[in-house]
Amino acid sequence: MNTLWKVASLSLVATTVAGCFSETRREIVREPVVQQQPVIERQVVIQPAPAVERERVVVLQPPAVPTEQIPPPPAAAGYSWVPGHYEWRDSRWVWRAGYWTSGNIRPLPSALSEPVPSNPPYAGARWVPGHWSLSGNDWVWMKGRWL
Repeated sequence: MNTLWKVASLSLVATTVAGCFSETRREIVREPVVQQQPVIERQVVIQPAPAVERERVVVLQPPAVPTEQIPPPPAAAGYSWVPGHYEWRDSRWVWRAGYWTSGNIRPLPSALSEPVPSNPPYAGARWVPGHWSLSGNDWVWMKGRWL
């Protein structure tokens, strides 16, 4: 039995050694490398115009006129109704409600067209447009001005 074991183990060793030394040829098939032409994207670059500083003119318009109801006059004659209107006071528009006053006052005239000057006297200046103001018993036009 000793011989049987020797023969079996030798055949096992021979098989193992034969497997190690047998040549296995593997062929690696490579795909041909196809080089594509580089894609060139053309862009038209337009240089921005140099920044131009522009003065921004801020016009301080009065807000919309609220509706008001006219109360009855204090007497049958001798009073005029002064309609509510905005007045420029303390660097802002202030609403003055309508009221009855004694004497004859003509109706509030429509606003005059006054162009806004394009050159402010200093940076950050604000334009207050012209407006009507009641002086005594008559309306006086207050010209627009820079603040």
